[in-house]
Amino acid sequence: MATKLSDDLDSCKKQLYRAEKMIVGLQGEKDSWTETVAKLGVDQVMLTGDCLVAAGSLSYNGPFIAKFREDLEKHWRDKAKDLGIKFTPNISMYKLLGNPMTIR
Repeated sequence: MATKLSDDLDSCKKQLYRAEKMIVGLQGEKDSWTETVAKLGVDQVMLTGDCLVAAGSLSYNGPFIAKFREDLEKHWRDKAKDLGIKFTPNISMYKLLGNPMTIR
């Protein structure tokens, strides 16, 4: 019985040590997670307007030159602002849907 208790005590000490090590390791992630959560909160508020600009670009911009596409996106952002629809400043289809590595 004493041997089993001693083994259980050793096992609990090892588990406690590993748990403390994990907690210390995760404390460094707190700032990163806090920033990510804050950014996601802002992104959620801006999502409707951002998607509006991106969807308009996908639907209508295909046959036009780049300058005209930029002007259309600016017009949509201005109209969204007039209507009180929130969006990320200077959002574009490329910023919302594009992959910078693929575009490059």
